[in-house]
Amino acid sequence: MKLPASALVLACALLAPSFAHADDAALTDTLKAFARCDASFFSSLNTHRDAWQAYAPLKQEKNYTWIAVKDRTNRNANAVPVSAPPIAGLKLLAYNDEVADLGPLGLYYYWGFIAQGNIDEVAQRLAPLLDQPNFLFKGEHEYTRSELKVGNSWRSIKPQPGKAPGTRNVERVLIIEPEGKQGTQSRISCSVQGGVNAALLAMLRPDIAPVDYPRTQVETSLGDVEVPAAVLQRLDSPLLQPKFKTLSYTYLSKKGDGSEDSPTSVTLKAEGGLLVKNEVYGPVFNVDRLMQADLIQLKSKMNGVGDGRVLQTRTAELKLPTSWTPGQTLTAHLSMVNVPAKPTDKPHDTTLTCKVGERFPARQVFATLTGDAIRLACDQGDYKTSRAFIEDLGVALTLESTSSEFHYVNEITALDVVR
Repeated sequence: MKLPASALVLACALLAPSFAHADDAALTDTLKAFARCDASFFSSLNTHRDAWQAYAPLKQEKNYTWIAVKDRTNRNANAVPVSAPPIAGLKLLAYNDEVADLGPLGLYYYWGFIAQGNIDEVAQRLAPLLDQPNFLFKGEHEYTRSELKVGNSWRSIKPQPGKAPGTRNVERVLIIEPEGKQGTQSRISCSVQGGVNAALLAMLRPDIAPVDYPRTQVETSLGDVEVPAAVLQRLDSPLLQPKFKTLSYTYLSKKGDGSEDSPTSVTLKAEGGLLVKNEVYGPVFNVDRLMQADLIQLKSKMNGVGDGRVLQTRTAELKLPTSWTPGQTLTAHLSMVNVPAKPTDKPHDTTLTCKVGERFPARQVFATLTGDAIRLACDQGDYKTSRAFIEDLGVALTLESTSSEFHYVNEITALDVVR
């Protein structure tokens, strides 16, 4: 039996609300998946691509679909319009896909939406879609949910505005921030940032082709880099020879306002007349160095931040005192380079000048120290230090440091020597 045209029109009109409701549920499911900042966003787009394809340009491969921009590496081509109706009360205007290599600060991959409304309005509407809305914190100018990659899992952490993860750590962030200066739009972004590698991108961003994965770099250790023989030959001062096997100490740095930084732990091991030094500033950041008397640096490497390279002293011009007579000076002109080198690298030149001062009892530095300490007033550009050279140990300890930006007084709280 053939239905009259009027009946077909009526049937379509009755079905339209159910289709609209289905589309609303599909769009909301995808936005909820997006807020997890993982691959489930691209799975949901694939499941609901029939609902999304009318509102944004899509591409599909295997079990994943994504909103396609022309070029995520080009600021003029990394966004496309989105014309979907309001989703859970959020009116989405555009989709962004962006990548940036900030060198020692890490790699940054962003993906997300521009939405109508200020950050408070957008956060209020997005919060019900979050699995754990209480982890979305309001900052001075933004809302942020931060996670740190620990092993194979993600640990929620307090947001750290302005602090980059570097190349050793990886953070995953959901952020709501103002878009433009009018206060009428907001950017909702997922970001994975820091030491991002191919395996992590394959897990979180199936829309990125393997050819665009970051290349894995073999990390250089301090022991992989030799100090030039010409530099070592200049380090023949009998005054600067270590007189211990290991020295470990902990100190507190007190600022001018009376506040204190977290304790810093230092370990020094004597090897061939030089000192292998490790400074621990916290659970994720420490520095390895090779020093003479903890005055002249021969190489160093930052662990936990930076780009994993070793800073090597390539040339050294030294003027070393023959005795600790007040008024004498120790001068070291050092030219340092990063290893392995990059084409844009330039040598880092620095000069350390220390003027010998008076003798005083070493026990004034720490109660168990014996013999004399010699006060050294050292100048290294904008960085000035007051140091105590412990004669019985053959090592300099920093008591005070000053620059144009800070002033610290160090208090040694524990010290252990193995001779």
